[in-house]
Amino acid sequence: MSTTLIEVAPGVHRLGDAVVNFYLVETDEGLVLVDSGLPDHSAVLLDAVARVGGDLRAVVLTHGHADHIGLAARALSRTGTTIWVHEADAPLLGGGPDRAMAYSPPERSMVPYLLRRPKVAWLLAHLEGMGAFNTPPIATYSTFTDGQVLEEVPGSPRVVGAPGHTPGSAILVWPEREVVFTGDALVTHDPTTGRTGPTVVSRMSTHDGAMALASLDRLAALGEKGTVLPGHGDPFTAGPRAAADRARARGIE
Repeated sequence: MSTTLIEVAPGVHRLGDAVVNFYLVETDEGLVLVDSGLPDHSAVLLDAVARVGGDLRAVVLTHGHADHIGLAARALSRTGTTIWVHEADAPLLGGGPDRAMAYSPPERSMVPYLLRRPKVAWLLAHLEGMGAFNTPPIATYSTFTDGQVLEEVPGSPRVVGAPGHTPGSAILVWPEREVVFTGDALVTHDPTTGRTGPTVVSRMSTHDGAMALASLDRLAALGEKGTVLPGHGDPFTAGPRAAADRARARGIE
């Protein structure tokens, strides 16, 4: 299920599998991981770092769901790298899926989705098989806030708060890179519904759907240029504003 190392923008590499994306960013000061996939993506990450070359300096999380934080604890223990997360999602890092569900429950039960779309059961099986439900807690991390420039992270990415999918979902913008990492604030493949193209993740996995749709305005404000790199699905090259407009028009299931 693992992908090959795919360079989706100069110095930006897509990792993961057919369901989950995370990204390795090259900078002059070292490597940065945007999200960290699932626990069983470790071989994918080790191969990518070996092929790209350099030291992993930071892991920046777009949000705290299990399929985005899977390798963060391992990176912390093996390399001592700094883990960064929005302060509103920090409670998701320390207690496993049960704590995450209690702190940031989805807006709707998964049962109707399972009944309408049998592939949801395959998705859950895939996540379980890749270790999502046994993601180790992250003991040490640093937090950021909306609008902050992470000067301690190589490349100094800027944070654009995009709450809704989780309370602390964030979009990350690297200056002069013309790439925008949206995590699950906007995806181009929603594995819970099968939707492709820019969309908001269904209420089965989103904490506050109305807020998630409202946060698309912040993505649109980033303008017409740049490649949108989501947590699920292929890159979208027509720019943040077009991605936000299309997702807003589709609404949320």
